[in-house]
Amino acid sequence: MKRNLILFAILAAAASLFISCASVPAEIDPDMNEEMFFKNAQEAMDQNYYNLALYYYEVYLVRYPENHHKTIGAEYERALIYYKMKEYDYSKALFELILDKYENSPFAVMYPERYKILSRKILDKIDEIQNPPKKSQEEKTSETE
Repeated sequence: MKRNLILFAILAAAASLFISCASVPAEIDPDMNEEMFFKNAQEAMDQNYYNLALYYYEVYLVRYPENHHKTIGAEYERALIYYKMKEYDYSKALFELILDKYENSPFAVMYPERYKILSRKILDKIDEIQNPPKKSQEEKTSETE
């Protein structure tokens, strides 16, 4: 069931990219290999073309779902892009799905540990953004002076 929801979310996001971004290619070369998806996505990220980068990661996830070692990386990059776009709620949900995979997926042994560590760090940052610490009365008083 979770897999179906994730696939639906991926396809919905990919569909929305077709509608919202004219710079997304109409089609991708069917001979494009896995490395090219990551290379093109990274180049798009470097130029802040987030929708284009998302597009490459989304198509990668549909074309190569069996490469668990790299799909977790593509999922992490997607979540990171949404974080950079300040879509904190959606980004948080994606990072939580990644952590859930590390805990519950039979393929977790194939996942590089770095995405788990980085996902936790960014979830902490999102929590700080969404729930800033309340200032104490002493801090408030010193600001008004």
